[in-house]
Amino acid sequence: MNNQIKGMFYYYSIDVIRSLKIFFTILIGILLASAVVCYLLLGMDEFHMYFALPFATYTNVGIIAFQLVKGNVAFGLKMGAVRKNIYLMQVYFMFAYSIIIAVLSSTLQLITEWLFEAFNITNFIFWHPAVLLTDNWVTRIIVDALVMFFIMALLYLMALIFYRTGLIGGGSLLGLLIVITLHGVFEGWIIRGLMDIFSNITMVSFVTLFIIGIGFCLLGFPFMRRITVVKTR
Repeated sequence: MNNQIKGMFYYYSIDVIRSLKIFFTILIGILLASAVVCYLLLGMDEFHMYFALPFATYTNVGIIAFQLVKGNVAFGLKMGAVRKNIYLMQVYFMFAYSIIIAVLSSTLQLITEWLFEAFNITNFIFWHPAVLLTDNWVTRIIVDALVMFFIMALLYLMALIFYRTGLIGGGSLLGLLIVITLHGVFEGWIIRGLMDIFSNITMVSFVTLFIIGIGFCLLGFPFMRRITVVKTR
């Protein structure tokens, strides 16, 4: 990793840390509010609250990946950065960010579960994709890291397409994907496929997502090579 990549990595990390602090502050606040509600309703046997941290963390990494292109490519080029170095920095960042968020998220869930057990709050239930395998601290980190890298790579590629081709190219691709998805839902093959996947899911399934994410990153390199300071509208 050369000095240019390190400098851009540090610059973007400092910028993201601010938003990350806000994100986890809000997330912890929601957990505390949910804990108060559950504690007050402990006497109601039929009341249970389900909470899925991945819905929040997966959304966060998707937004961050999109901002990698939207907010930093033009700045890097203006500062004289080489396109290849910008691309490598962004791939390194997505990999590191996925692992860090996975560790923080799994640790937050573990601490929250300990506290709820100490206060005998039994009507609050966490849900995580790792329950399809073995739900523990390590498994949650591995699953989250693999899935989040896939999400970041997908949104990163979409952001590059929008930046390079503008609303016409990006919007056309997005519209085509929506049409294919709706057709698959109405025809039933998407639903059948998802049911087959979830009924036979293994760690290999999540590793496959990670490999597909690497493919998305590779597909993004040609767009990065032709990218300019002026964003296509």
